[in-house]
Amino acid sequence: MPVPIVELIAYSEGHLDDRDVSRFLQAYESVCGRLSWVGESTAAFDEVGPDGTREIGLTHAFLAPGPWATPAMEQRLFAEVRWLVAWLEEISGDLGLVFALRYDDRDIGWIRRGVTDDAISEGLIAVWERDLERLERDSPRR
Repeated sequence: MPVPIVELIAYSEGHLDDRDVSRFLQAYESVCGRLSWVGESTAAFDEVGPDGTREIGLTHAFLAPGPWATPAMEQRLFAEVRWLVAWLEEISGDLGLVFALRYDDRDIGWIRRGVTDDAISEGLIAVWERDLERLERDSPRR
């Protein structure tokens, strides 16, 4: 049975200027592209839709929570997601961009010009922290 994969997607769209797009992609390559991820994959994108709207962002795919995930693996995946949110806050503030975040095909919140809204802090980060605490508490000790 294949292990399910979920994605965290962050994107900013609209009339983005070439300089900001270039700075976003360079920042991604200089930091994110060099990291060793425990997740399945992480990639930046720069796309133009049929209506001319430009969209930049990143995708981070990783194993869905479940019985196949050890507490240590879940802790590393959570650390990656927290790190990505912090990086997006920084780049959003530096460039004055607004990023929407989707997790597991659900819209979860916004990072607006460096500020993460409560939906991300409480609906993703805090929920994941509680799940980790439960997983660690319920895991057999070796």
